Amino acid sequence: MKKIIGLLVFYFIITPSINAQNLFSAELQKNSSLTISGSTNLLSFKIYQKGEKLSRNKLTVATTQSQNKLFLSQNQLSVVVKNFDSNNCMALKDFLKMLKSDTYPTLQVQINYFDLQPISEKGQTHTGNALVSITITGITKHYTIPISLSNNGDIFTVNGNKKLSIHDFGLTPENKMMGLIKVSEWINIDFNMICKIYEDKDVAKL
Repeated sequence: MKKIIGLLVFYFIITPSINAQNLFSAELQKNSSLTISGSTNLLSFKIYQKGEKLSRNKLTVATTQSQNKLFLSQNQLSVVVKNFDSNNCMALKDFLKMLKSDTYPTLQVQINYFDLQPISEKGQTHTGNALVSITITGITKHYTIPISLSNNGDIFTVNGNKKLSIHDFGLTPENKMMGLIKVSEWINIDFNMICKIYEDKDVAKL
């Protein structure tokens, strides 16, 4: 277990650059969450999805360290759009319509690499940036997102928040009541991903 933690959190910071690939299994935990916040000229709203709906599949994640960055592959998370929920039923209905959920039933999120700042003591929370690819309605955009990463044994927590425009994905919010209610193009994506990461002996042999 110490080997896994070292590779994923400390190894690429305190050792010279290497190109060896390491394989791990990752399971998204139920207390994870993905929240999208938006607003109109009258009110704000939140649309969210919790871990039990986000992913039920175990992922095999390949990691490679190069130039002080930890690159990840095979970690794309497919999010079922209609699994989102909200306390604002009207906002949820408009959100599903805007994302064309019947034509594009999923959106994808993938972390391409972490670029974390060194820390002096083990057990502290890492901060840095992650390059994340987000695909909505078939259009993929890349964003650099400030993140924090911490671990407790084999449980790793990644938190991040990014403000972006839905115009990036060719989407335009509809105004309501003959333009009296105007929906902002800006949304905040807030994720709290909690994963159990461990070395899978069967995977490691591949």
